[in-house]
Amino acid sequence: MSNRLKKVLRINIFAFTLLIAASFITTSSVMGLTDFDQTKQLQNGYADAFIYTVQNYKNQKFSLEVTLAETVPDTYEVYVFCVPREQWYRIRDNNTLGIDAIAENQFLYNQTATTDETLVGENIVIPDWESWTFVFLNLNGDEVSADIMVKHQHILWWLWIVIPSLVVAGLVTYGVVENVTRYERAKMDSEKALKNLGIKNEGQRQRAAYWLISNGTKEDIAVLKELLKSENPLSRANSAFAIGGISKRFGDKSLARTLIDQYNVEENEMVKEEIVGALCDVADDSGVDILVKYIKSDHNEVLRFSIAEALEEIASPKSIQTLVEVINDDNTDALKIACRRALEKIAKAEGTTADALIKKHSK
Repeated sequence: MSNRLKKVLRINIFAFTLLIAASFITTSSVMGLTDFDQTKQLQNGYADAFIYTVQNYKNQKFSLEVTLAETVPDTYEVYVFCVPREQWYRIRDNNTLGIDAIAENQFLYNQTATTDETLVGENIVIPDWESWTFVFLNLNGDEVSADIMVKHQHILWWLWIVIPSLVVAGLVTYGVVENVTRYERAKMDSEKALKNLGIKNEGQRQRAAYWLISNGTKEDIAVLKELLKSENPLSRANSAFAIGGISKRFGDKSLARTLIDQYNVEENEMVKEEIVGALCDVADDSGVDILVKYIKSDHNEVLRFSIAEALEEIASPKSIQTLVEVINDDNTDALKIACRRALEKIAKAEGTTADALIKKHSK
């Protein structure tokens, strides 16, 4: 069977499948599907926050509405944000909202609901490469009653109307649909993403960085390396963030050297912290000296927790002394537990126990 015939057969099978699927699509699916629509009593505190986790919603955009009850005092606020699921676990365990994390572009969506008006979030596109969680956090003294609605809609909802007609006319091809879908999902291409890393609009910078992490190629890495030397600190910071994410996706630890070289000449503290975060994603032994320096510092707890996880993955004996000091010092339980996990992995490789290493290296 020729390649051309195989391609035609594949297109016809795909088109036929889409035609059958389209016949089952209802008006509600075209207009958007409601995932959650209830009145919730939001309890006070991180442990009792209401969360809605999004997984594998490829090519979907989300919208949400939050209306606080009329009985809620005017001074009350409910924090509504969207973060990677593991990121939320860290925030919850550390009992801190992580304002630094917001500044570092780690929140995909962040708003505050008040009694003045209904909070409306629209067209929130979830990156394909991560599991994300919408969090509705009440830090007021009492519980808060709120009407919460979460909806999702395919970003190309109109295809469910157009495709049957195209199939009948014989105009649907797999390549066209996939290319259009990819473009609409990202709303961006490589050139635009790289350009937007240094602009003033925080949302556009964030979208560009996450797009590169999800779709960046080795050719993009070469450009990102050059942007690390840019005069614009925003470009340098977001380039480091993107390099770390792409490295993690590719499993390319060779990029650690690039990040370390920039760290050694970098003067901007914000950029240096972003480089440290990127080194956590790369998780290479060459970055241990920098990571152990930062985990003992007064930098934000989210970054320190990420460092502990990276040290667990690296499992270098060079980090033993620092891990023991963090465990023995006055730190959060979450950070101590993460450091102990790293220490246990190192101890296992050396044929000993974490307790034995703690005893040996404690002052």
